[in-house]
Amino acid sequence: MPAPHQIVNLGRYRKVLWIALGVNLAMFLVEIAAGLASQSLSLQADAIDFAGDAMNYGVSLAILTSALSWRAYAAIGKAISMMAFGLIILGQALWAVWRGSVPDAAAMGAVATLALVANVGVAWMLYAFREGDANMRSVWLCSRNDAIGNLAVIAAAVGVFGTSRAWPDLAVASLMAALALSSGWTVLRHARREMRGKAATDFGTMQTKETTDQGLQQTTYKTLRTQARKCTDLPEKWLLLQAAHIVGQCFFWLHIDSHIQMLQLALRTRDGREALGQIFRLSLVPFGHLLGRLPIGNPGTADVSAFSTKEIPHRLRKLIANAKMLAE
Repeated sequence: MPAPHQIVNLGRYRKVLWIALGVNLAMFLVEIAAGLASQSLSLQADAIDFAGDAMNYGVSLAILTSALSWRAYAAIGKAISMMAFGLIILGQALWAVWRGSVPDAAAMGAVATLALVANVGVAWMLYAFREGDANMRSVWLCSRNDAIGNLAVIAAAVGVFGTSRAWPDLAVASLMAALALSSGWTVLRHARREMRGKAATDFGTMQTKETTDQGLQQTTYKTLRTQARKCTDLPEKWLLLQAAHIVGQCFFWLHIDSHIQMLQLALRTRDGREALGQIFRLSLVPFGHLLGRLPIGNPGTADVSAFSTKEIPHRLRKLIANAKMLAE
């Protein structure tokens, strides 16, 4: 994925984002007024989407030249907001089933056509930047989804006009919500891949000449875990589990397993402080992987902050290197 200095035509991209921000703010005001006046849920959904996109472009401008990790964090936030928008609209559609009001088809069609022109223009300007990092991709997806949504609202207006019933409007609002959920999930997965890639790079940097091949890392983790189970010396057992945690923390299930092993050992040795620390760390693992906040080099025990990135001690490096040689 491109670093900030690798984005082609950065100045043009910034200018396009400012234009898109202005267009979306203006269309939000137009559509929310028209949606309320015409009692159209699909227009209101599109208006909320315009507001979300304006925020999207504003965030993108704010972190445009930031490091990849910060751009990925921003993309995660925007993905969550896209999915939240989808859930809100789905809830409104279900509520509107019982309300039974029929929207004004003429107003729906006219405003949706205006919105389509605006969104096609923005999408056309952003098309050249659609293959960038997760943040750039989220911007493109929002613009593309808006254009698709406008076509759907126009179709809903035709349906309402032809049937004199509200169900076409509700159906389109639900479709737009589903599209927002799908796109949010796509951006979230893209951003998480970027964060995992950064974590793997950081791990490789701290390990200097040691390989970060995923298959070898997983095998090395299993070797350290087996050695820890067989070890009868308690301090050495903890060191092996700490080494296993460092090797496995870039992999969700291995990260979980490493803390389970530590929790079991803490319970067997009746170490209450360590057991509580492991329970706390187990609760943080899903959030760490979701947000890409993995404290690389952290041994995972309660005597070290769960958020601290550490230089791997020589003793643990040696244990990891020995286990890696056995795994190869």
